[in-house]
Amino acid sequence: MEKVCHISTVHNAFDGRIFHKQCCSLSDAGYDVFLVVTHTKDETVNGVKIRALSPSKNRLHRILIKSWSAFFKSLKTKSKIYHFHDPELMFVGVLLKVLGKKVIFDSHENVAHQIETKEWLGSKSVRKIVKNVYRLIEKFNILFFNRVISVTPEIVQVLSAKKGVLIRNYPIISKIDDALPIKKNNDKLTFIYVGGLTRIRGIKEVCESVKEFPNELQLFLVGNWESEVYQNTCLSVGKNIEYLGLKPLGEVYSIMKTADVGIATLYPEKNYLNSLPIKAFEYMACGLPIIMSNFPYWIKEFKNNSLFVNPNKIDEIKKAIVWLKNNKDERLKMGQTGKKEVKEKYSWEAEAKTLIKMYDELSGK
Repeated sequence: MEKVCHISTVHNAFDGRIFHKQCCSLSDAGYDVFLVVTHTKDETVNGVKIRALSPSKNRLHRILIKSWSAFFKSLKTKSKIYHFHDPELMFVGVLLKVLGKKVIFDSHENVAHQIETKEWLGSKSVRKIVKNVYRLIEKFNILFFNRVISVTPEIVQVLSAKKGVLIRNYPIISKIDDALPIKKNNDKLTFIYVGGLTRIRGIKEVCESVKEFPNELQLFLVGNWESEVYQNTCLSVGKNIEYLGLKPLGEVYSIMKTADVGIATLYPEKNYLNSLPIKAFEYMACGLPIIMSNFPYWIKEFKNNSLFVNPNKIDEIKKAIVWLKNNKDERLKMGQTGKKEVKEKYSWEAEAKTLIKMYDELSGK
């Protein structure tokens, strides 16, 4: 069995794309898979050998100290192929390449665009400088890597037309089909948002919209908050808003199947405008219509099963909510249309074939 090693200092041990999709698919395909990641202990789960990293003390510790720990721990696996998932690990990828390893850089997002939204970096002019410096570093490091993969054609083209591989972050249909809906404790129309609970994902605006219907609607929020202050601000808006915490993937799907409508009202940041949000496809696979941001790219991709709104305008979100509330037959039809489209065109089962083919090429099979 060919040894391969995935590395991340940022993501959690059971991240959907890294563990459940890529690592488990490679293990099923006959690879001996290691995952170097933050975790409480070394263990083997679903055939994937997790090698635990200690939690980060802060961002500086993660970048300067934890990255080296990940490098040395990954070397101990004696793998032939190394696949890293965080931009801050690019120097680790270069070192591994110098040591004769095959190296894959997996860029989950357009990081250069993402940098422009990082207010902690400073003013807009400072962020622009950081973005341009990052692009230069990224282009130089990519010269060393064997493959560079990402989730949309646009990002792949920006990273490397020659080495780029498109592996989209579509849902695992079989895992969703296996999930059983939990029993609802009331007859309210239920809306759900799953993902990062941050300002730029429009959570507060959604909460403000739902609060207008305290006896008719309920909103479930699942994920991690950007801060305690933002959490308190959003949850204090209305009594029909319920925070369910961060849940395992299987449980998330059970909650989704209990809901009636999915929410994806992200702000129009550059990093989001041409993205394909995994949660939208998961909502679709669970039979949910979606209220989405009115990005042209999203309108083109999700026009058959979604209503589109300006994520900054509460009145537009409320109007979409009222329409879905008053048009049950159309709402159910939109959900079933999305479910059919996912099964026909947007499954991880199809993307896994591209991943395994890439690994087979690099391993010389």
